[in-house]
Amino acid sequence: MKKLYVTRTAPNPRKALILLASKGIDVDDMDDVDVVDIDFATNEQMSDEFTKMNPMQTVPVLKLDDGTILNDSQAVCEYLDRVYGERSVMGNDVVQRAQVCSMRRIAEFEVLYNFMLAFQHSHPSKAQRVEQVPEFVAPSIARAVKALPYFETMLDGHDYLVGDQLSFADIVLYLGLDFGKILKVNPNEQGENLARFYQMMNERFSIKNMAKAKPAHASE
Repeated sequence: MKKLYVTRTAPNPRKALILLASKGIDVDDMDDVDVVDIDFATNEQMSDEFTKMNPMQTVPVLKLDDGTILNDSQAVCEYLDRVYGERSVMGNDVVQRAQVCSMRRIAEFEVLYNFMLAFQHSHPSKAQRVEQVPEFVAPSIARAVKALPYFETMLDGHDYLVGDQLSFADIVLYLGLDFGKILKVNPNEQGENLARFYQMMNERFSIKNMAKAKPAHASE
């Protein structure tokens, strides 16, 4: 039995949960994957047992049947995309895969990463993990917001960033927009196309709809 370690509210594990949901797969109903909810509120990710498995103390982590550990969100999502569901959200051919990769990287490093950086340097819950520098917060938010017009343009006349179907790039952009709300950046005020895109994605993949956490498993 594979084990997928997640928390249901953080952006990186949500990538995996939304990827599966976009294929019509409920992660809690998978026959060969046991979902383990890690409680960040109690610093469960810093426990000796979890740290031994993933010294980075991050989620998602996917432990395969043979003991192989995947502890990076992109690697976990690549695996899940190839193994589960019929249609790849990473792209259907070599050109589309390259386009999705390009869009995903821009969304990740320009939007999501900068919002996460601002959060890490401002939120009290991160003080024990990061040497917080308050001066990083405003410039990081500004860099993320500066990138949004690019996506506003790319979505003009389109529901999705690449082709006519949801891709991993859309998932990452949505998570960036959603996370920005914590930092008081309203995704519905960044342009008509981004607002339409956010509302469409949020109806399917909001934390409210996705956070159907089962009781945290006892450590095994």
